[in-house]
Amino acid sequence: MEKFYCREEELRKLNARYENEEFECLIIYGRRRVGKTALINKFCADKPTIFFSALNTTGKENLKALSKAIMSYEKPDAVVAPEFKSYDDALAEITELAREQRLVFVIDEYPYLAKAKPAISAMLQHLIDHQWSQGKLYLILCGSSMSFMENQVLGQESPLYGRRTGQFKIEPLDYKETAVFHPELTYEDNALIYGITGGVPHYINKLGVKKDIDEALLTNLFDRSGYLYEEPANLLKQELREP
Repeated sequence: MEKFYCREEELRKLNARYENEEFECLIIYGRRRVGKTALINKFCADKPTIFFSALNTTGKENLKALSKAIMSYEKPDAVVAPEFKSYDDALAEITELAREQRLVFVIDEYPYLAKAKPAISAMLQHLIDHQWSQGKLYLILCGSSMSFMENQVLGQESPLYGRRTGQFKIEPLDYKETAVFHPELTYEDNALIYGITGGVPHYINKLGVKKDIDEALLTNLFDRSGYLYEEPANLLKQELREP
């Protein structure tokens, strides 16, 4: 399991908003692998949370996954999770749950859900305007597609425009933060790791430096079976129509 480093300021702000007991609609976005989900998981660790990670598939499959996330919160010991008949029913259940207590509702990879269910942004906007804004729900919409999050969630054309209460653009770590992962290494070695990984936490972990950077590079970056070997091509395929 990857360790969690840095992001103390983001955590502090997320927790301060949580303590306010008011409705929140927070947008968390940033490039892939930069640590958005790790930050959200750290924040949610000690809080009542429905965590729904959207899938790059159909609206029906996403509704099934959302139903499972809700039931995992309500009945964590249940073997079989009943499915809601519609998104309206699933979201109505969340509305009811949030009446009773402060509840965090996370939709991770929101662009996948919006692609599978194009009406979801309008549905959320209606709920925020007419029900959620007066309650205690703590809504987090998270996404890795920068253009989608900036245009279709934060932009003026989005049904959600003006509904957010805050946004966090998660950037790669700087050199000093990168060096926290390997305090035992020299300044020069940590500078190399920063240059190689660009300060992306996932890559720092996957580079797997123990004592020798050259060995880690040969094993995890230049070896065809290494995790990082295919990563540049995979990123291009995910972000561009014609890599």
